[in-house]
Amino acid sequence: MRLFLTMLAFAMLGGSALASGAEVYEKHCASCHHRERWGLTGPPLLPEYFGPKKDADIIAAISEGIPATNMPAFKGKLSPDELREVAAFVRTKTAVPVWSAFEMLSTRKMADAAGPSKKGGYDMEEFFMVVEGGTGRVHFMDGRSFTVLDSVKAGAIHGGPKFDNELKNAYMVSRDGWVVKYDLEALREAGRIRAGVSARNIAISADGRHMAVASLLPEALVILDTETLKPVRSLSMGALSAVYSLKGRARFLAAFKDRAELALINQDFEASTIEIDQPLTDFFIEPSERYVIGTSREGGRITVVDLEEGRVVKSLKSKVRMPHLASAALWRANGSVYAAFPHIGEAAVSVMELYSWEMKKTVKTKGPGFFARAHEYAPHIWVDTNTDTIQLIDKKTFEVVGEVTPEPGKKAMHIEFTKEGSFALVSIWEDDGAVVVYDSRSLKPVKSLPFKKPVGKYNAFNKKS
Repeated sequence: MRLFLTMLAFAMLGGSALASGAEVYEKHCASCHHRERWGLTGPPLLPEYFGPKKDADIIAAISEGIPATNMPAFKGKLSPDELREVAAFVRTKTAVPVWSAFEMLSTRKMADAAGPSKKGGYDMEEFFMVVEGGTGRVHFMDGRSFTVLDSVKAGAIHGGPKFDNELKNAYMVSRDGWVVKYDLEALREAGRIRAGVSARNIAISADGRHMAVASLLPEALVILDTETLKPVRSLSMGALSAVYSLKGRARFLAAFKDRAELALINQDFEASTIEIDQPLTDFFIEPSERYVIGTSREGGRITVVDLEEGRVVKSLKSKVRMPHLASAALWRANGSVYAAFPHIGEAAVSVMELYSWEMKKTVKTKGPGFFARAHEYAPHIWVDTNTDTIQLIDKKTFEVVGEVTPEPGKKAMHIEFTKEGSFALVSIWEDDGAVVVYDSRSLKPVKSLPFKKPVGKYNAFNKKS
């Protein structure tokens, strides 16, 4: 009804192009981005969300799609006029939902009481969460036998699910803001709450007591009590690109989509900011948690921020397009620490030496990948290539030395190791997909588990280390 009234208002005001754009949106976009443009499996499409983007940028995203996301290309499906009209429509103002503590609490559901333990001798550090994109479920798997023990409906997940440091609970957030808490000992859902209408990701504090939710709509950092899932604080900070936990003086680190700042949130949930040279929409924190290494979505420059000194200490021009730093693989070799990261816009993996911040090599790959993984006891860096092949890079020589192809012609993506690095798990990202388990030294497959579009696989030990 609201959409109809909006279209009628446009027509009355002579906004026939906008009305046409609304029709295009309803037909092609609403199923992923919500009829009110609040976001579902895709992000919100509101003027506030686009920030400084120009009309041409929005038209290009609709026409060409967005690499390494679920956003398809509409070139050939929409005419040039329709592209312009729908781009104009998503620029128009719409009602932004109110989502205060009252609305959050109205959605909160908790299990009646703690269930009996079902740990059954499992090594909790070998537990896996498997995100099944085709069904919106998260599966809980024993990483020794590779047996699925249980699953929970979680929706479309963007940021990775999280384990607490005690490995008693797991947490996940969907694109449409639902936070789910799962009891790993009782193997059952412990509760859920909708922390926002659209969310980016979550972080769990080092002491396990609080969760930070990067809410896109409304734009806020929402703090929840992990025991009760009740809201503790909501910080109106603007549009966030991500939030991460820290073990030191600050509980959380947040970055902004359109502001060249980082925010440190302390134990009292007070924020202090660090001015940087570009907004960081893609970044990682190195092991000592002193430095943040990040880039913007355009990926023309890599920024290194010293959190202790509160300043940018290095700014590098990226020679390869769109580095995906959030998926960097880290390892030690030859007395140094290295990071390898793929490039969404180009068939290459870059290798950086940390702390000297020197780019050591650009490794050509079969295609533009999205994930890279390494493990202390595995000899190779495993990288996906947006093809049916995972390529293996030697940690010392930085050369491609092998590859695995789980199923010819089907897209292979995302790698995760077991606790000891003996096995590597690879997703076949298809409706009739699977998670294939490889011996990380012989490179032979040892097991295949069927899933519908499996995306991430997350080992408890690796996630909390």
